[in-house]
Amino acid sequence: MQVKLRGPPLSWAITLCCASAYLLYGYDEGVVGGLVSQPSFLDALGNPGSGYLGTIIALYDVGCMIGCVTAAIVGFKVGRRYVIFGGCMVMIVGAAIQTSTHGAGQFIAGRIICGIGNGLNTSTIPVYVSETTRSNRRGSMVAVQLAIVIFGLVVAYWVDYGTVHSLSGEIVWRFPIAFQIVFAVVTGAIILLLPESPRFLYNQGEIHKSAEILSQLMDVPIDDASVIFIQAEMEAAVRVEKEQPFRWKRFFEKSDVKTSRRLVICFMLQMFQQFTGIHVTAVYATVILTDNVGLSLETSSLVAGFIQLAFFVGTLPPIFMIDRYGRRRLLLIGAIAMAICMSIFTAAIAVPTVATGRLALAMLILYELWFGATWNCTPWIIAPEITPLHLRHVGGAICAFSEWLWTFVIVLITPAAIRNTGWRIYILFCIMCVVAFVFVWFFLPETAGKTLEEIDYIFATGEAKDRLERQFLDAQEETLDNDAKEIAVNVEGKTA
Repeated sequence: MQVKLRGPPLSWAITLCCASAYLLYGYDEGVVGGLVSQPSFLDALGNPGSGYLGTIIALYDVGCMIGCVTAAIVGFKVGRRYVIFGGCMVMIVGAAIQTSTHGAGQFIAGRIICGIGNGLNTSTIPVYVSETTRSNRRGSMVAVQLAIVIFGLVVAYWVDYGTVHSLSGEIVWRFPIAFQIVFAVVTGAIILLLPESPRFLYNQGEIHKSAEILSQLMDVPIDDASVIFIQAEMEAAVRVEKEQPFRWKRFFEKSDVKTSRRLVICFMLQMFQQFTGIHVTAVYATVILTDNVGLSLETSSLVAGFIQLAFFVGTLPPIFMIDRYGRRRLLLIGAIAMAICMSIFTAAIAVPTVATGRLALAMLILYELWFGATWNCTPWIIAPEITPLHLRHVGGAICAFSEWLWTFVIVLITPAAIRNTGWRIYILFCIMCVVAFVFVWFFLPETAGKTLEEIDYIFATGEAKDRLERQFLDAQEETLDNDAKEIAVNVEGKTA
């Protein structure tokens, strides 16, 4: 059974469902970070050392990587909805195992299983949203999802903070971990009521079903010119992709549709996103405030909560700017702004005084705002946009895989890096912000306002570009012919 919504109400239903999944993503990523110092939690894990505890937390990212690879393998066969549904069910199992933990081994198993479910979701949801949204609203819809991820982090932090300061015993940590099941149940229940991606269905040969869903999404008749035009674009893209099929063994070979280049961009953007230093400032905010800025543990815990709120506030402007000003411009501005903030922050903590401590805190907040407004959501938007239809699930998986790979690396090395190098570790993030600017400037085209099929045309060269251009022109002529026929019929009817 599927809902009978059409047009904007259906688009918002899709957005809210995916928002619940992303709230789960943010909450699940942040919930354990606020519990790692609780005695009852550590007792349940057998009081592991700091290194072992860091590994336990980081293994979640390994599960996410496994989920991404799984999505890349099965996504083309089962569809976007069923991958998301499966991800939610896996996360429910993982959360239940963690909630009932009575040892480190059980908790590790639950973390990895939860990570697999989250990897399935984070690989697929941006693709599903992009393929079911109009081109002029595609960026803002994905930006809404990523804003909700950060809201999930905020919710997780304050739930942890509230239980720690108002409850006692094992419920302090069992309740926050179990609470994520609510979001998984909501998402899993709603996703099956929503339509499948029309582009996935078209590529599977279900052309009429694809047209029905397109008409439902745009709230127009199935024979409307806009539906016919989009299907003609999809047909042109599919033909070119089939004529130059992608094979992993030919990854480094050149082709006229630049498939390998597009997948590399998906991977690199997420790598640069993590090496701007965001995971350090978001996950280890309390450590930074105590070890680098010089605040007390109690004050650091409270201030870290407000830094998370600042991060969330920064994610709101892209909802309104990303489609108006474009992806490329936001990434370029954000890279420079973050490089400046991180450089001043690094200089301030290198010379510790009361004044420089306040300056460092101000720069940290500004950095979070700039990241939220630019690099937080944009790489997630670009990945499903620039990959060809038959590999869009792979592009989404590579994007998410890169996110979790570098998150794992950074989560693993950060505590030791802060302890052994102090302020010098932040120089790496300053440099990487500048390198990210250079990469975007030279290698990333603008994709805002274009249909997913038009973006194929941006990357294509040689015969593939000429063929796409001819087929798109044919599609436009066919659309105009249909419009003319419809006008003629209307005029004839009025005359009669």
